[in-house]
Amino acid sequence: MSTDQTIVFLDNIQRTIIATLVSQDDATITVTKPCILNVTPTPDKKLQVQLYPLFFREFTTNRDEFANWTYAKSAVVQSDTKLEANLITQYIQMFQTTTVNANTPVVKLFDDAN
Repeated sequence: MSTDQTIVFLDNIQRTIIATLVSQDDATITVTKPCILNVTPTPDKKLQVQLYPLFFREFTTNRDEFANWTYAKSAVVQSDTKLEANLITQYIQMFQTTTVNANTPVVKLFDDAN
């Protein structure tokens, strides 16, 4: 488990956000590694739980850094919910960085114009 403080809140369009708290003051809350918790029913009447990053690091210049996101407290609903251990583990694994072996082929996300 991580010693970081993982928090849950609803953003201004009512998405459930799980993130790591960076700081907060009277007006704002700043987080890093935010993800969206998505729960959908399956045909066999079970619930499927998925976590999606709020923003994909593949679109940033440095994929090893995690941006901070600042929300106005007036635009979110905060919760003191304690998340289940399996969900926290999935959240932590989602943001782990891995070192790439020099022999690993590079996968291009976009076609180069050159």
